[in-house]
This record gives sequence, C-alpha cells and structure tokens, in this order.
Amino acid sequence: QKEEATKSLSKVYDLEMAYRKMFGHYTDNFYALVFIQDTLVTEGGKANYKVSLPEVTDSTFTATAVSVVDFDRDGKFNTWTVNETGVITEIVED
Repeated sequence: QKEEATKSLSKVYDLEMAYRKMFGHYTDNFYALVFIQDTLVTEGGKANYKVSLPEVTDSTFTATAVSVVDFDRDGKFNTWTVNETGVITEIVED
C-alpha cells in the first residue's frame, strides 16, 4: 500500500512543481495538472487511495492520499501527505 500512496503523491508533487514553474503559482485543479485519479476499489477499480489537494495557496500546497480501505480493520484509514518541500509523510498508520 505504501508504494501506491507515495507514487501518487510523488506524481502530484512533480506536476505541481512543473505547473508553478510555468504559471508562478500552485493549483488545486487536477485537470490543470493533468493528474487523473485511478479508479478506486470502492468504484470497481484497483486504487486503494483517494488523492486530493485540500490546501493550496500561490506559494504552498498540501496533497493527501487517504486509503478507502481499512486494511487492518481498526477504524483508521492510512493517510499520507506531501507538500511543496517534496517530503512525503505518513500521518495516519493503518
């Protein structure tokens, strides 16, 4: 699971960096970034993580990957983040 989350967040990070280089700011628009969320397992696909951009300003962003599956059935959903520094961090273990 870790690989899926970190791969998706690395992709968003790279796209945000390229977008800022072109336009001078970050964006919360996945369409503008040309990022396509893989179909989630809850929707008949294979992706276990939903990626979002909950916090974006002109000079900062935070992207999250939250599992849609409670892997160990403890009521917690695995969550990872990345921001403009490029550091990917697990903030909720599962």
